[in-house]
Amino acid sequence: MKPQTKLEDAPWDEGQSDGVVSTCWYSASDNRREALALRHRGYVRAGLIEPSPFGIYTDAYDDFKTTVVAALFRRGACIATLRLSFYVPGATAPSLPCEKVYPEVQRVKDGAQGLVVELSRLSIDPDITNTRYRARLYAAAIRAGVTACIAMDAKHLLVATQTKWRKFYEHVLDFKVMGPPQFYPPGDVPVVLLERALDDALKRRVAKNMFFKIDTAELQDLRTRLPALLGIEPGNGA
Repeated sequence: MKPQTKLEDAPWDEGQSDGVVSTCWYSASDNRREALALRHRGYVRAGLIEPSPFGIYTDAYDDFKTTVVAALFRRGACIATLRLSFYVPGATAPSLPCEKVYPEVQRVKDGAQGLVVELSRLSIDPDITNTRYRARLYAAAIRAGVTACIAMDAKHLLVATQTKWRKFYEHVLDFKVMGPPQFYPPGDVPVVLLERALDDALKRRVAKNMFFKIDTAELQDLRTRLPALLGIEPGNGA
């Protein structure tokens, strides 16, 4: 099955061949092999997992209907990926991978006034070694995730990330740490959980940032397509 959403992002200043990146969005029922294979390669290279004979890394949350996976492509190759997990207020079944690891998440769920989204499993092609380009890919994946959350009118964001990326979220998007780092599977690397409301203040930060600025056509397209992928209405409240 082909991905139901494919968008071309604005070119970067590195040039046409490396700068133009397209974003594909996959539901749990789509063929996400390229994204999951990239995640596998990244985790193996980082020493977090042992190589799998299947060449992919996945967990139970990837198969939830409330999960979508973003894959960023350059010249036909998947070079970055990010997972978004949605919680609808009042739902009793697990939907956020971080809730098993971080007890602080229950507070967010109890007070949710709309969709809560966890961004996790961000991976970048390990063969890309240019530090500046990797940093821009990381930011591009987060930009895609934040755009999707705005399109779905989500109310609260959670991010599970390695501690080395903590300052990025704090300084660029004003996230706050929820609690001490935990060993978020896989591997034994400390991962910190951050949170913030998806409010007008965040939207203003995004609008003022030249790199994060969201394209209106892209946002409108996602507002049409993502609800169909997830089976969730935008801004879904209790």
